Amino acid sequence: MILLKTKNYKKNVSSLSKKDRSLLFKQEQFLVKDIFHPKLHTKRLKGFPNDHVYSFRITRAYRGIFRLSGNNVILFAGGHRKDVYESL
Repeated sequence: MILLKTKNYKKNVSSLSKKDRSLLFKQEQFLVKDIFHPKLHTKRLKGFPNDHVYSFRITRAYRGIFRLSGNNVILFAGGHRKDVYESL
């Protein structure tokens, strides 16, 4: 898998603490190897009928959102779990 990050995603996760960004980097490595790795707690999001949009756990409080496009994993949103889904 090839991991691609949008400007929006980079902006969202730049506000995370240094510790959380370190955890995010580890989670992204799992994402490249296997999008359904148990540590990611990957879930398919409803409301995107013909799209493969999923969320994954960064920490207990933060989530990342990605879309599958062929062999690419496109990270396009990230943030606190209470807010990240409203931005979609």
